[in-house]
Amino acid sequence: MKIIVDEIKTRSPFKDLFTIKSSTLSAITKSMKKDGFNEAEPLVYWQVKGIGHVLIDGHTRLEAAKQAGLATVEAVRMDFDDELKAVEYAISRQKNRRNLTDSEMISCLSELDKLRQAGRPAKELAQHCANLDKGKSSKQTAEVLGVSARKVEQARTVQDHADEETVQAVKSGDMSINKAYNETQERRREESKEEQTEQERGIILNDYASQIVKQLKSKGCSSEEIAYVFSIAKY
Repeated sequence: MKIIVDEIKTRSPFKDLFTIKSSTLSAITKSMKKDGFNEAEPLVYWQVKGIGHVLIDGHTRLEAAKQAGLATVEAVRMDFDDELKAVEYAISRQKNRRNLTDSEMISCLSELDKLRQAGRPAKELAQHCANLDKGKSSKQTAEVLGVSARKVEQARTVQDHADEETVQAVKSGDMSINKAYNETQERRREESKEEQTEQERGIILNDYASQIVKQLKSKGCSSEEIAYVFSIAKY
């Protein structure tokens, strides 16, 4: 069906899942100026109460239609139980067209995990406040993203344990998930070694202190005298 361009709304998280590439946008805009909107590739929207036609799939094509000066576009309506289902659908549409980049994958994973951890979809976009399954495995998420469960696990490690600079490097496309994962795990191993060394040093010091206390007590020193000895030792 034909929909007036200005009636279609773009909203987060859908508009943030995939970046509009300037080269692709330019090519599609040029094609639309020449041949109009391709009816074989309609936009997909979700009719959300209180908001209207929320675009789920086709953000590049919608922007191209605006730049081409089109008044209407071909669009189809789809209904979703909640925001999570709508996001999964949007990701699946892109996944079926091409392989997701690491940058796109980690952004999509972040959004999926956020929605699942929330326990229910955001009120302003959900028609039904249904409880979401919080226990979905990496395998199930991998199926949505079209990648291996191993890669999902690596990406989650980067999200949860990498420093901000590394996370941003992956999101910007300057670093692969695999490289970020390896660097993050190496740093965590080094930190674990340092922590273990500190613990071992503490145990040695405690044992040494216990021996001193025993020696002082055997010589008849009082608790006050022993405490005084240790207070001097600190300096």
